[in-house]
This record gives sequence, C-alpha cells and structure tokens, in this order.
Amino acid sequence: MTFSVDGKEPSGSTDRKRVQEMLAESEIRYRSFFDNSLDALLLTSPDGSIFDVNPAACRMFGRTPEEIKRIGRSGLVNGTDSRLQEALQERARTGKAQAEITMVRADGTRFPADITSTVFKDAKGELKTSMIIRDVSAQKEVEASLRESERKFRFLTEKMTDIVWTMDRDFRTTYASPSLKNLLGFTLEERKRQSLEEMIAPESLERVRAMYLEELQADEKGAFAADRSATIEIEYYRKDGSTLWMENVVKWLRDPDGAIVGIYGVSRDISDRRLAEERREKLEAQLRQSQKMESVGRLAGGVAHDFNNLLSIILGYGELMMTDLQAGHPHHEPLNEIYQAAVRAKNLTRQLLAFSRKQVLEMQPLDANNVVIGFEKFLRRIIGEDIELKLALSSAPLRISADTAQLEQVLMNLAVNARDAMTDGGVLKVKTIAVELDEAYSAGKPGVTPGMYACISVSDTGTGMDKETQEHLFEPFFTTKAKDKGTGLGLATSYGIVKQHGGNIWVYSEPGEGTTFKIYLPLGSETTAAASPAAPGPRRELPTGAATVLVVEDDQSLRKLAVGILGQSGYKVLESGSAANAVEQAKAHAGLIHLVLTDVVMPEMKGPEVYGRIRTHHPEARVLYMSGYTDNVIIHHGVLEEGIAFIQKPFTVNGLLEKVAEVLGEG
Repeated sequence: MTFSVDGKEPSGSTDRKRVQEMLAESEIRYRSFFDNSLDALLLTSPDGSIFDVNPAACRMFGRTPEEIKRIGRSGLVNGTDSRLQEALQERARTGKAQAEITMVRADGTRFPADITSTVFKDAKGELKTSMIIRDVSAQKEVEASLRESERKFRFLTEKMTDIVWTMDRDFRTTYASPSLKNLLGFTLEERKRQSLEEMIAPESLERVRAMYLEELQADEKGAFAADRSATIEIEYYRKDGSTLWMENVVKWLRDPDGAIVGIYGVSRDISDRRLAEERREKLEAQLRQSQKMESVGRLAGGVAHDFNNLLSIILGYGELMMTDLQAGHPHHEPLNEIYQAAVRAKNLTRQLLAFSRKQVLEMQPLDANNVVIGFEKFLRRIIGEDIELKLALSSAPLRISADTAQLEQVLMNLAVNARDAMTDGGVLKVKTIAVELDEAYSAGKPGVTPGMYACISVSDTGTGMDKETQEHLFEPFFTTKAKDKGTGLGLATSYGIVKQHGGNIWVYSEPGEGTTFKIYLPLGSETTAAASPAAPGPRRELPTGAATVLVVEDDQSLRKLAVGILGQSGYKVLESGSAANAVEQAKAHAGLIHLVLTDVVMPEMKGPEVYGRIRTHHPEARVLYMSGYTDNVIIHHGVLEEGIAFIQKPFTVNGLLEKVAEVLGEG
C-alpha cells in the first residue's frame, strides 16, 4: 500500500495512471479508425479464425460480425482462387503480403478485392494478423472500359485511311495512326523526331503558325476555348520529298483542369479534291476568258460594221477623185495619202471582223497538208535565212473544209510571231497529224466538241511567254512588241479565223522554252475529195446603160456613193433609203429591174426579205448583197450560202463595178 505525503500521491502511482490514460486514449483512436475505415478490416489468429470485424467489412460482405467470425477467412474467399494460399505463404516468409483475390458476398456474388495482410504481436506477445480488404470492382470496371476503349481506338485508327494524331505543346508528335506510313511514308518514331518545319511546306507552315502557335503564345485558352474544332488545309512533305495536301480537323488537347497540353486531330488526303478544284478553277478561268473574248468580239464586230460604212465613202470618193486628178496635180499626192490611210484602216477592220468571226469564208474541201506545202515558200521568205523551217506532215491526207486564204493568213501570223521571238535564229517546226479529242479532253476545254481533228502545230525555239502574257495573247491590240512593231491583231485574227472554222487554237509556252501553237480543225469524211478552185465562168459584157439597178441602203452617204459609181458607169439607177420604199418603187416601176443591190441588215426588214418581195413584181431581177457585218440570214457560221452573191464593205469603185458585172453576166 502506498501512502501519500503531505496529501500528494506517490510518483509511481502517477506514472501508472498516465500510462493507463494513454492506453485508453490509444484504444479510442484505434477503435475510431477501425470502426470508421472505408476499407474492410479483419483481425485473425494464425489459424485463420476471425476475432474482430469492422462495420465496413460487414457492409462489403453483407454479413453480421458474428457470421463473418463463424465462417472464418476461408468462407469469405472464392474456393477456386488459389491466390490466397500464395499470399499466406508470402506473409509467412516476409511478415507481409499483398494480393488481388476474388471474394464472395453473402448473396453469392463475387468481386475482386485488393488484400494487404500483416503479422503483428498483441500486448500479450501472441501472433495475430490484420487484413485490409479493398473492393476494386469499380476500378476493374474502369480499367476494363479503358481497355475496351483502347481496343476500339486501336481498331478504328488502324483501319482508317485518315491519320489520327496528337501533339504536345511544343508541337511534337506524340501519336500517329498507321495511316501515317501509308500516306506520308514516315513511321511513328520518325515522326516524333520531326519539327513542324520538317513536316509542313513553307506556305502552309505560315498559316499553321498564325492559327496555332501565335494564338497559343498570346492566350493559353487559344482560339478554341469552347472546345470547338477548326479545319485547315495543309501541304505536308512525304518521305520521298514530294508533297500531299491534307484537310485537318484540329482541337486543343486539355488536361482535367482545362490547361492546354497540346493538340489532336484527324488528317485526310484531299489531293484528288484539290486536283478537281484546280481543274474547276482552270475551267472557270477558261470560260471567263472565252466569255471575255466573245464580248470583245461583239464589240469589235460592231465597231467594224459602223466603221466600214464610213470607209466605203472615204475609199469610194477618194478613188473617184483620184481618177479625175492627174499625178502632177498639187492635190493628187495629199489625196493619195488619204486614200492609202483608208486602205490601211480597211485592212484593220477586216482583221477585226476576222477576230469577231463576222467575215465571209469561201469554204471548200481540201487537205490540210496541201495548205502547208503550198505556203512553204512564202513561210521561208517570212522567217528569213537564220531560222530553219522543218515540216513534219501526216502521211495520210487530212480532209477538212476550210478557206485556204484564211488558213494561210493564220500560218503567216504565227510565223511572223515566231520569227520575232527568235532574234538570234532558231527552228520553226510545222507539224500536221490526225488526233481524236475524247470526252475527257473536251471536259477540260470549254467549247470543244469530241471527235476527230486535224492538228496543225507551229513550234518555235524562241523566248517563250509567261502565264500572264498567254492569258491576253488572243485579245485585239494586245502586243508584247515595241511601239510601231505590231498592231496586236495578228493572233486575234488567227483566233477568230480558227473559231469560225469550227476549230480551236491553244498556246503552250514557258519563258525561255519556246512556244507551240496548236490548231484543231474538224476532220471531214475520209472519202471527201479536195476540190480545186473553180475557174471563172464566161462573162458577158453589157452595153452601157443596158441594166437597171435598184440600190437599197439606209445609210444616205453610202447610198449616194453607190448610186454615183453605178450612174457614172452607164447603169440606170433607182435608189431607196428604206426597205418598204424599195418594195413600193419596184412595184411602181414599169420597166425591168436587172439587179437589186441591197444592204443585208436594215431596220424594217432584212435584205433577203426585201429581195423576195421585189421578185414578186420583177422575177428577172438578180441580187447582190452588201454588208460590213455579216448576218445569219445569208450565211451559216460565216460560210456564204450556195448561190448567194455578196460584196464586203468597205468596197472600192472597181470592186463594186466588177462584182455588179459578174452578177449581171451570169447565165
């Protein structure tokens, strides 16, 4: 027994009390942890009998503490799972073991559990074991879902023709699907070592930097803060050095906190689509060019029409006056200058009519080879001695329907341009061949009809042309020559002549590589014979004043000129300024009308209709049509209908008289 001194408890008793309090406090803490742990806790004896169970274990197994203690450790484990014994053996060797074991609930359901078992000694020094059991079925489900998701992802990416990829913040590839190898030739490991500069062509690289790199540097949220995707077309390098256009659908890659950790996307080969778009753009450009040429042609034709009436007056009166003025007259030389200027203007208007496809062609069946052969000597004179002329003609005849003089005009224009492009000499090659333009070719060339064509190509070894020059090459008055060295109408005229023949002309050129023009003219029947020009028929000279001519022209000045020319040559002339008046005059005229000289296009009615009505009163009358601008009432696609007499404005005095005499002299 211990006695206190001065009312104080002995020190030994105090120490025991403090220890007891500490033990009690420790027991409280232990019990609090044991009872409130979310993991199941079991305390067992070495033989496996359970002597303590926490509430989490009861909830996990669906049993009471007494039931768990009664069935013991083996009753909680799936009987076929041998991993428990392996864990116990490990614990016996090391004092601690961890294993994943399948366990059984009271209702018979099985679940995976992660068990950690430790050996310890209690206060009496007896060996005990603790088991911490954690239900990992939810984790296993997540892992299974991840594995399934990964399997599906791998399946999709490995089967896709598109490239699925991810990049980090430094825009280094972290993943790319197998299509990377198929489309671009790189392995994933090779791709991971590449920078953006090594992946992307320069022009695309600038757009990528503007869209992603600068945006990322400026604002961590980037352009896709709402996780919207962006689409961008990029030109990638292939491993062999070539390039491939791909469409990329891209999004920012973020971590759970929303911070940007990179980008991911899908890249699709769009080379076929790009090719189709380029082809469409080319076709649209060709169509726009064709429409522009048509518009310019209509304008040029209209100008030529109005100008031809004026030129007819200038040339006609100039020629009449020059016949009255002798060479020594002081006004003769100035008048001759005026006349020569009008002749040059006449030639210009003829070129404009050729471009606008409003000239009259004298078509005949012929062999394209013979056109080239017949023009060879003239070509050699045009190009000079320092340029070599080579002909490569088709061995078979190339039967076409054409105006020989007009085709020769085309060849001359092309030869002159080739000569001017070869200032230091060179080679001019003219080649003919039969070609078939199929549907595929025609689809890429607006206005081209599939079929067989005679191709006449004219190639030079000159300076060549850039794309911009080629776009304007066939436009009237466009020229690359120095001032006063060309009118800019040569190629425009050639273009119009070829188009009026139902053909096409194309140019192929590169700076420093020379130029090739290819003319395509529709081939006729193989049995079509090349006709020779018809010999002039016999002409009967009419006595002066023996014929009466009715002149129908709504332009007063031009009508007055024609009446004067015919009157001075002995013809009896009737004149009318309108179609209706001409019909009334013819009806009222008692004598014969031998010839109707009429304009083709007039406000009230066309020339053929006027002539038709006049013939009801004067069936003996013949007709000579005149016009500065052809009309489809007497031609089809620029070709004069058979049996039609026509004179092109502007005409000369002698030209008009010869044509009138020719028409009246028939029969």
